[in-house]
Amino acid sequence: MSGEGKQYLKKNILALSTTSLLTDISSESVYAVLPFYIQSLGYGKEVVGLVEGAGELVASIFKYLSGFIANKIHKYKLLTLIGYSLSNFIKPFFAITRSSLGILLIKVLDRTGKGIRTSPRDTLLAASASSEYRGRAFGLHRALDTVGGTIGPLLAIFLLLFFGYIGVFIFSIIPGLPAILILLFFVEEVGVKKNVSKKSGLSQTGMNPYFWLFIATVAVSGLAGYTQAYLLLRAKEIGWSEGFSILFLVIANIVYASLAYPIGFISDVKGFDKLYPLVFVLQFTGSIIIVLFTYSYIAIVFFIIYGIYMAFHDTLIRIVTSFYVKRSVRAKAYGYMHGTYGLSALIGYYILGKIYDSMGYAYAFTYSAIVAVIGFILSLILIYKTKHVVGGI
Repeated sequence: MSGEGKQYLKKNILALSTTSLLTDISSESVYAVLPFYIQSLGYGKEVVGLVEGAGELVASIFKYLSGFIANKIHKYKLLTLIGYSLSNFIKPFFAITRSSLGILLIKVLDRTGKGIRTSPRDTLLAASASSEYRGRAFGLHRALDTVGGTIGPLLAIFLLLFFGYIGVFIFSIIPGLPAILILLFFVEEVGVKKNVSKKSGLSQTGMNPYFWLFIATVAVSGLAGYTQAYLLLRAKEIGWSEGFSILFLVIANIVYASLAYPIGFISDVKGFDKLYPLVFVLQFTGSIIIVLFTYSYIAIVFFIIYGIYMAFHDTLIRIVTSFYVKRSVRAKAYGYMHGTYGLSALIGYYILGKIYDSMGYAYAFTYSAIVAVIGFILSLILIYKTKHVVGGI
């Protein structure tokens, strides 16, 4: 196989994917126990919600900002390194704080790190593979990232049994440190071409006008509020223990990890236009199944569908972003995409949660299904209008 044919296996892609795997082992082990730790200190659910909400809000803001900054200074590796370092070095400090303010501050700094790294990292990934292998690059990254997200909670269960919450928090630095070292020594900066392609339908800003329609579909996917937290609550409502509900989530992550790379491969071979509308089909299907079926065994079905949905969603939105913009403004584009999804998801989670509390699960997931239909229609319009872009920029 030629060097060009191995683009998707370049050192950058393997190193960035391994960094994400190790960081997710660190992060997800902490996130699995943090709500229980907060409650063990005597704080209520409102503190848990405040910590989670503030963290996600800050992450969304910094995804926007880091994209713009990276686009200005072209230091993608530096910003990625700063983001991963902040997240990996701050989490062990959960072990020495017992105040709600301290926990909130550490969580916000952790998610600030995630916000700083996400857009420049995805820019590095997109630039490290030619267009015909870009799907596989993102597929590999999402697969390894999710493997880390599966290992982390399982390790947390073991550590919690033998070492308690403090042990989990201190352990997080063990996979976190090599993650930073791999990024530092094995990832290379990728140059940015300045030329503008006139045949790709790009404006002087370097973005295809239909990029904003794509961003609208991303916003709609977030507004649906379709997330694991509400699936966990629903699984418990229909008879499963908290332990089994978390096990279903692990199964969903295994499904996600198994499918991310094949989805990237198919996107490379057949084009993302054949796949992207399926994101909303899966979102709709998962929501409707929750509405229509109340048997306890249905929980494993809607968690498997959730794993498939997340594999399609998380892999494809990264791939699609890179095809609608010029290389020189990709960081800004990833900032728009990640920031838009983060902020719209916060709104969606709130809306679905309010409906869930006041009217019940059926109305809540019917809302999610209706929003998914809107996203599906918009995605079809996007694909129909921009077939000429699908070849890559």
